[in-house]
Amino acid sequence: MDGEAGLRAGGLSEGAAGLAAVALALSSERDLDRVLFTVVAQACRVARSSYAAVALQDDQGALTGFVQEGLEPEEVAAISSCPLGDGLLGVVASTTAPVRVDNIAADTRAAGFPEGHPEMRRLLGAPIVTPRGRYGSLYVCDRVDGMPFDDRDEGAITVLARLSAAAIETASLLAAERERANAVAGEAAARARESAQRELLGQVIAAQEAERARVSRDLHDEIGQALTSVLLGLRLTEDGLAAGTDSQQVRPEHWAEVRGLVADALERVRNLAFELRPTVLDDIGLVPALERLVNSIQQRAGIAVELDVEGLGEADRLPTEVETVLYRVVQEALTNVVRHAEATVVGIQLVADDSRVRAVVEDDGRGFDHRAAEESLGLVGMRERASTAGGSLRVESAPGVGTAVMVEVPVG
Repeated sequence: MDGEAGLRAGGLSEGAAGLAAVALALSSERDLDRVLFTVVAQACRVARSSYAAVALQDDQGALTGFVQEGLEPEEVAAISSCPLGDGLLGVVASTTAPVRVDNIAADTRAAGFPEGHPEMRRLLGAPIVTPRGRYGSLYVCDRVDGMPFDDRDEGAITVLARLSAAAIETASLLAAERERANAVAGEAAARARESAQRELLGQVIAAQEAERARVSRDLHDEIGQALTSVLLGLRLTEDGLAAGTDSQQVRPEHWAEVRGLVADALERVRNLAFELRPTVLDDIGLVPALERLVNSIQQRAGIAVELDVEGLGEADRLPTEVETVLYRVVQEALTNVVRHAEATVVGIQLVADDSRVRAVVEDDGRGFDHRAAEESLGLVGMRERASTAGGSLRVESAPGVGTAVMVEVPVG
């Protein structure tokens, strides 16, 4: 038993039961488009008509569109243009009472149909007025039995127009609330993104400050001490010469010690400068810079490092930004291996093609839970470097199985 049959069984007349069923159908819809399609479908049913439409209008009363029931898609496509709201549709759109016409062609208010529009003989329309103003009008054309619209049809369409106004108002309010909620959610998401960006920026700045602090310590502790020793050695020599000691009699081992201190300080300055920005990266390119980095790591840390390059020769150059990103990520990954991994072997693979370059640094160290370390400054810095060049970074590791750092950067 459908809703209308159930209402009739409850004692309502056929017409009242039909309208009550319409009210139930409209009350279940919350989307405005679905409300309008439900209205025109129910209008055809309650008025026993072959065609129904809701004509939408703006605040100035101009028709802005139609939602219809009764025409096939090919019939709609054949209509040259939508009605402009002149003639009888304009009358329905501007009145406060229902309009019933038994012969459209003979009515002096009629303006004719657009080219390609199927001919219709009879019309019954009523305004749709919401608490916020006139929304449009509901009208039906031509009863399926060929008879003129009667008082029952007019009453049904009038009530349906009022029910439609309530359903449209509810759907419009819900749509406005959804838009407001989406706007609030959008603002919250924007604030969250800004907060995340600020946090990331803070982490990057912290990493930069930590690097500056390390350079400062190296300058003070290593190079500063070496130069202080050189200064003391020179001062001893100067004191000896001032006391009348023959320069030829100054001990050779003393001069050798001073020369060694100067050479050591110079080497430390070169290493520090290379860590900050290797000139070979600017002068020759990525592959020679990585080869020198590998040699340096092997000498300083005693770890076997193997570099395998595919698709890129020593003389081949990549965009400066790409070379810098790849070098810095590999450098940071190797630094982490030396500091934390307790590895014995490290493999570096650099693969290039016409569109992108991929670098992989893999070690046999003790590994770590990379999910717990995703926000570490080292990983954040590497990921930030990769993203600045449109690339991506991935880390795979687990306790006891080593670590693999993979960075991929486009070159096109």
